[in-house]
Amino acid sequence: MNQSVQNKRFREEPEYLVKRLRESDENAFAFLLDTYGKSLYFYCNSILKNDTFAEDIVQESFVRLWERRKNFVQLLPIRVFLYQTARNKCLDLLKHEQVVHKYEADIVRELSEDFLDEKMIEEEMLGQLYRAIEELPTACARVFKLGLEGLSNQEIADTLSVSIHTVKTQKQRAMSVLKQRFGIGTILVMFGMTDFFI
Repeated sequence: MNQSVQNKRFREEPEYLVKRLRESDENAFAFLLDTYGKSLYFYCNSILKNDTFAEDIVQESFVRLWERRKNFVQLLPIRVFLYQTARNKCLDLLKHEQVVHKYEADIVRELSEDFLDEKMIEEEMLGQLYRAIEELPTACARVFKLGLEGLSNQEIADTLSVSIHTVKTQKQRAMSVLKQRFGIGTILVMFGMTDFFI
């Protein structure tokens, strides 16, 4: 299968992506690295303030994912696993270097106590939101997921071979359902979708 065609299918069918990863498909692994590697790097670098260490931890986190690839059956747990693994490796690095400056010590405390509780709550809320998205009508869910991946309305329309009007309509339908269930504030905070409807 042509790589661009396969990547399109990976974007549209998360269950297919995870299935291919479980079957040790290196293209599926490369797609995950390309999709989530950069954001994971920024997350690590925001903690460590060190480009090299952040890059190393991203690589190590994805190596761990590959080692455990057969354990996953859905996409969300993969994302959670990557962030939890990276977070723990950042914490281990800070502890290993016996950080003495106040800033780094505060970071260690955050990662060890309240920060972990907040992240667990956030991850649980994300899980509820993603489950709700999966329960949307197929067309709504497909459009919504592509929007979350950063595709513009035009890109979504091109990907699905539909009109921009259809994309906007499906987004509105999806949001109507999610707003009733969670409230618009929660959705905006969890997904950071300030520009989602442009």
